[in-house]
Amino acid sequence: MSTLAEQVAKGCADLAKTFRGPAAFSRGDQLVRASHSIVSNIAEACGRGSVAEFRRFLLHSRGSAQEVLAQLRMVEPANEDQGRLVKVLQSRTALILKMLNRLYANPPPDR
Repeated sequence: MSTLAEQVAKGCADLAKTFRGPAAFSRGDQLVRASHSIVSNIAEACGRGSVAEFRRFLLHSRGSAQEVLAQLRMVEPANEDQGRLVKVLQSRTALILKMLNRLYANPPPDR
């Protein structure tokens, strides 16, 4: 899951570079920060010693993933390539959400 989250973060950074118009920088910055937060919170969850702490950071990651989806829904693609990238990022982020929900419900046995 972490690799998938890293792919989404890199894809969001690439997408943000293509933003144009009013508030392009702030929209891109918000998308990039939220996508990086998914990865960071998964990593932090894995470093925690209790199930409660593990789950808490998964919830932070899940919130960031929801934010990424919201930001992606607001993108008005300028061309077909950008539109395809948005769709891919949306589907991968939705998959991350499913994986986070499953991991939250079934933490690893060593927690």
